[in-house]
Amino acid sequence: MNKKKKFSIFSFLICLLTTIFVFSLNKTFAETPEVSVTGKFVDTIQNVKVSNNEGGDLTWDLEQWATFRINADFNLAGKNVKAGDQTTLTVPEALMITSQTFDIPDKITKEIIAHAKVDATNKKLTLTYTDYVEKHSDTNGAFFFYARVDFKKHPQQGEIPIEITINNETKPAGKVTFKGIGDGDPKLLTKTSWVNEGDKREVQYTISVNRTKENIQGVTIEDHLKFTNASYVKDSIKVIKGKFAFVDGEWQFSDRVDVTDQHKVTFAEDGQSFVVDLGDITEADQYRISYKVRLNYDPVDKELLKNDATLKGKGKVLKEVTNGALVQIAGGVGEGYVYSINIQKVDNENQPLKGAKFKVVREANNQVIGEYETDENGKITVNALLKDKYILTETEAPSGYVIKVADTEVNVDDFGADHSVTKTIVNPKEETTTTTTTTTTEAPTTTTV
Repeated sequence: MNKKKKFSIFSFLICLLTTIFVFSLNKTFAETPEVSVTGKFVDTIQNVKVSNNEGGDLTWDLEQWATFRINADFNLAGKNVKAGDQTTLTVPEALMITSQTFDIPDKITKEIIAHAKVDATNKKLTLTYTDYVEKHSDTNGAFFFYARVDFKKHPQQGEIPIEITINNETKPAGKVTFKGIGDGDPKLLTKTSWVNEGDKREVQYTISVNRTKENIQGVTIEDHLKFTNASYVKDSIKVIKGKFAFVDGEWQFSDRVDVTDQHKVTFAEDGQSFVVDLGDITEADQYRISYKVRLNYDPVDKELLKNDATLKGKGKVLKEVTNGALVQIAGGVGEGYVYSINIQKVDNENQPLKGAKFKVVREANNQVIGEYETDENGKITVNALLKDKYILTETEAPSGYVIKVADTEVNVDDFGADHSVTKTIVNPKEETTTTTTTTTTEAPTTTTV
């Protein structure tokens, strides 16, 4: 065999071996799951869908700053998930999400199943599973997080399909309809607020004055907290003068000058309100007043922290606005439900009593939920409550009965699987007191002298 023929056979064998090796390597890559930083990526998501902030159907068009929820169900059965494995959910470019972290617990034992991290920059949520998944079988559950339309990337009105990328696979989650950015709707007085993502006990507010460029004399701005167990951070109040302009879908405030020391700020004795004296303003005078409020408790998801702002001038109210800082905390199993309290009022013989009056107060911030009266069946139902502690105070007993214990507590653990609790409260009958009067008549005595 000549050298040329030997070389050809050798070259053929080399090519054949190389082909077999490459094919084998590709097959190995195809069968090996993609690796995360801490483990492997696993697709545990069964369903993903959009909803309104309460978890129901989103049946309306979204305003510019309106939020909605993205909900997902996960199931680890048959996935061979280990501690450190991850699942990622990426939202489309048309949406914005807020950076935060939360845990997904076992709803019974409260052991942590996975840590969740929401990354606003990369528009991604990452689940990192704990060793819980190696100690339990057929683990499943649900979680949610909040989103809104990124109006800078999607300023126009119209329908937006929501497709969520799970690791590398895209799944439809429904659609939302956006109203568009419009013209900014300039107003004389507006108020905005947000909860500090790094510290849920801190709420920040801004009051914008005179975007409509009006001339008003003797202007004062009054602010009133509509909830208790919280206080103004007094040294956080700033009065800034500048220029408003609606640019690229949002109000911008430029040429800022801090004029706080030029305007008197007066706090009420109860600490629940303050007044800023702006004096006479012209169409060239525009202001932004900012301040912080400190809560003395941990707020819960969907809690609404309301307060009012009022602009007065020339001895009359010109404008009033109410603003609510909405607490939005992403969460897992057991989050997001609304709860109810049922009051059953009976006598000592377990018969229903009509006409008992109650006040229901949420203990965390002393918010009065409402005042109620039992019906002919002795019942009161209070709906749309957060899962928290409440005090039921009986303020008036039915006629002929007395209040035995005025306050009844409803604790978090009292709520059942149907998200409700019933408290039966007894009124004993009013005791009647009988008074007996004894009259003694003495016969006259006659004396003979």
